[in-house]
Amino acid sequence: MTYADSSILNLMLLLLLSGRLVLAGSVPDRLGRLLDVTEVRALFTTTDGIEAARGL
Repeated sequence: MTYADSSILNLMLLLLLSGRLVLAGSVPDRLGRLLDVTEVRALFTTTDGIEAARGL
């Protein structure tokens, strides 16, 4: 991911509300920064990878 802004964050929050979003693998630096600055990182479930995410 080379760019992350409020548009991507809005989409992520909408997906989160629908119950269909798990962050699988390491979070890219730019996205991590966006999640930290907006103080929403704790809202997202993260896993080590896709297989772990599928198990949720």
